[in-house]
Amino acid sequence: MNLLRLHFYILFLLTGQSIFGQTAYISPEFPYDSLMNISYGSAIDYAGHEVDLLMDIYKPLGEYNCKRPIMVLVHGGAWIAGSRKDPGIVTMARAFAQRGWVAAAINYRLGTHKTSNYSMFALCNDQISAPCGYISDSAEVYRANYRAMQDAKGAIRFLKSRHNIDSTDIDNVYIAGESAGGFVALAVVFTDQEHEKHPSCYTIDAAPVPDPDLLTYGCIPSPNDLSRPDLGHIEGHLHTGTYDATVQGAGSLYGGVLDLGMLHQANDTPWVYLFHQGSDIIVHYQEGRLLGRMSWECFAQIQLCQSYHFYPTAFGGESIRTYFNETGSIVPRYQADIVQNYMYLGNCFSNGHSLDNPYNRMQSMVELFAEKVRKSGNNPWQNCLINSEIPHSDSPQLVLYPNPVMAELNIKVPNNLLGTLFQILHISGQVMYIGSLDSEYVRIKTGMFPPGLYALRTASGYSYPFVVNR
Repeated sequence: MNLLRLHFYILFLLTGQSIFGQTAYISPEFPYDSLMNISYGSAIDYAGHEVDLLMDIYKPLGEYNCKRPIMVLVHGGAWIAGSRKDPGIVTMARAFAQRGWVAAAINYRLGTHKTSNYSMFALCNDQISAPCGYISDSAEVYRANYRAMQDAKGAIRFLKSRHNIDSTDIDNVYIAGESAGGFVALAVVFTDQEHEKHPSCYTIDAAPVPDPDLLTYGCIPSPNDLSRPDLGHIEGHLHTGTYDATVQGAGSLYGGVLDLGMLHQANDTPWVYLFHQGSDIIVHYQEGRLLGRMSWECFAQIQLCQSYHFYPTAFGGESIRTYFNETGSIVPRYQADIVQNYMYLGNCFSNGHSLDNPYNRMQSMVELFAEKVRKSGNNPWQNCLINSEIPHSDSPQLVLYPNPVMAELNIKVPNNLLGTLFQILHISGQVMYIGSLDSEYVRIKTGMFPPGLYALRTASGYSYPFVVNR
């Protein structure tokens, strides 16, 4: 190998290890681009309608990495509202992309069957207490969370199937969500056995005819199928076959689980990030009925709204942390940022169902998951050339000059390589040029190549790194 090229190649590898070894994927270093309104499939919702499932993908620009980790982000909204466009989700997606991740903000099936005995109390008809939240029975939450989990798993498999398009690492996929999205994220990770399917998610009795008052608020679609069929396999039906929905970690931001027992994993356990505040009146940070504190601490004192008595008990971030602590050694690596600010009758007008410091919480989560990515051997500076074979020094080889290249790459071709096909690849993995070494000297215009690291790879698998500079 040419001595200059060998020095460059060694410097390239060593620089990658020193610069990115401990800091990869945690610092906001890159601009980003976004792909909006990408369909990853369709599915039937609670009322019998086919729903197109969409995602927005955010990608870093200029970081030259062909194995970027993936973060799937799931919005909240009590399984009846919300969107991948919610400000908190968009902020996180951009932040992950700026740190070198590919982030996908997803929509999932929303909606629940409504109660048959709703009353229009004064405070039940505004933003404080959404009328569409009055469900027919607790089965509706289990079923809504299950459908969302199926959709999220389908989104994960879809993202893995396009790893060549997005330059992603299918062995480093993570998921995180806010509120209901936190429940979905944890369900995706820990619902990995068919026996964990809740009885409510099989065929059950039809939902009751909803109270006609709820028509006023657009809570009841038309037509509205009241049957509640079996919801199918825990993996759902989207993009099954080639890729699985395995992820390496989950983040729950003021979310939780509907059953602590689901957290037990016999085999490899993912890493978990938890954030919750005691002042949350929507999802109790310990154990309590969903929306229960709003019902019995807030509304009950003024008698101006009905309680949400049909919602099931859920377990928030503090209960999950306690469960992990008490279970012993068979628990995931986790970080729990729990704010102990619970005040009985004192949190009704707080903003406890949110992040108390969005930047710090986001940074804590990304640092935890980035550590796991690095431990897997993913190094952004080596990922694209890690499988390239360095030519032997005892046979005539290509000579590339100048290096770095400004406008034109010159290639001196030895006789034994004449007629050889070659590619020029950007370090992102994108093929920039295909040609043949059909003469002793080959010249390639590089004016249209973005600045960065490239490799000329011959048909026999040898790679010759070079830099395009301006």
